[in-house]
Amino acid sequence: MTTPPNTRHTAFPVPLLPRRWTVLLLVATVMMAGYVFWDIVSPISTSLRAPIAEGGMGWSQAEYGFYAGSYSIFNVFLLMLFFGGVILDKCGIRFTGLLATGAMFLGAAINFYAVRYVSPAPTAHLALTLFGLIPADIKVQVLVAALGFGLFGVGCDITGITVSKVITKWFTGHELASAMGLQVAMARLGTASALSFSPFIALTWGISAPLLVGAVILLMGLMLYVVYCFMDHRFDRHAALQADEPTATTPQPKDDPFRFRDLLQVLRNPGFWLIALLCVFFYSSIRPFMKFATDLMVSKYGVPETTAGWIVSVIPYGSIVLTPFFGSLYDRIGHGIRLMTIGCVMLSLCHLCLALPMIRQTWFALAVMVLIGISFSLVPSALWPSVPKIVHIRMLGSAYSIIYYIQNIGLALVPMLIGRVNDADPTYTSSMTIFCILGCAAVVVAIALYAVDRKRKFGLEDANIQS
Repeated sequence: MTTPPNTRHTAFPVPLLPRRWTVLLLVATVMMAGYVFWDIVSPISTSLRAPIAEGGMGWSQAEYGFYAGSYSIFNVFLLMLFFGGVILDKCGIRFTGLLATGAMFLGAAINFYAVRYVSPAPTAHLALTLFGLIPADIKVQVLVAALGFGLFGVGCDITGITVSKVITKWFTGHELASAMGLQVAMARLGTASALSFSPFIALTWGISAPLLVGAVILLMGLMLYVVYCFMDHRFDRHAALQADEPTATTPQPKDDPFRFRDLLQVLRNPGFWLIALLCVFFYSSIRPFMKFATDLMVSKYGVPETTAGWIVSVIPYGSIVLTPFFGSLYDRIGHGIRLMTIGCVMLSLCHLCLALPMIRQTWFALAVMVLIGISFSLVPSALWPSVPKIVHIRMLGSAYSIIYYIQNIGLALVPMLIGRVNDADPTYTSSMTIFCILGCAAVVVAIALYAVDRKRKFGLEDANIQS
């Protein structure tokens, strides 16, 4: 008799239901704080690109694209995500989480300082332009802001893989997809809040004010993670006591240390690589799109800047409800790959609709945002809970870090490419076509994942909750 896929990686005692949901609330709120800051500049991008004489910063589309892509620069080119995953597996959840949440706050503080106190007038000449994706002559203010946003990106993504391991630790064999779905939903609430309220904060107190608000929220998230560390320490002490007094019904912690050679098992796994490719294509077609979506609403559909942020926020607001719903669906009836495939198909069709140059009605854009929101719920609700079915929990931190690393390649390069394309074609037809192509690539990978799952029996189509 084979071990069910949902139980084969369990290596922790079963936590009480109220306690594990309290843990989820704490770490999900930390991630929500990160997503608030991640998207807090997106709805004021038009103001940043306004002339200095009109109260803006005079950023070009290419400079804004470089800033948006700088989130992933350190993660990609300095391999920070890889090191973060190794640190997580070797040093543990508490140390890594505190390090990462601290980096998020420090990066946000630098970002605020750049926009508030660095003049937008001076420029610098860069010898390295990454094949023309980075402007050769760029504002010093943009460079300092990108430095802060890049450091924030290191902290945010390492926090993301840490939170994923936290949830796996506390929910394996229980409501794993539901828990991850709720965590994603709270992250979307952070995105929606940033898109909705950032323009009003900037209009009232200035362009730099939203960044200050985001930094304060991240400081609160850091303090919440400290609270979680105390709970996790008590949980591990309880696990040690259970190891001394084992029972017939309680899974016992195992001495199963991290080993570098075990990375080869992950890297030889075709299911892991397909999940990673699906992640990079899907997120590259939606996260960079949201960085430019507010300006798309303003320039193509004639929506006022303050209203444009609300229209784009339909995407995360819809996923707040739908992601836990689809996660619960995955927990109870399975079909994870089908959920991911449907979501990728929907996203590709939505980008194709936005690429059509002849349709410029606001209602049409709003309807497409609703459908993108559904897609943004379908894929993550099944993608992230599928990873523990493919990778042993001992290597989960490293596996998530590699996936995030590959994802960050897209999150770094695609915004820079879109910024350059928008300078050449301000109608957004070309850039939306690029997003559509990325979505179609995700569809192809999802179909390949279905074939591999049937052969390797990962259980990605099986329900998560044990009977």
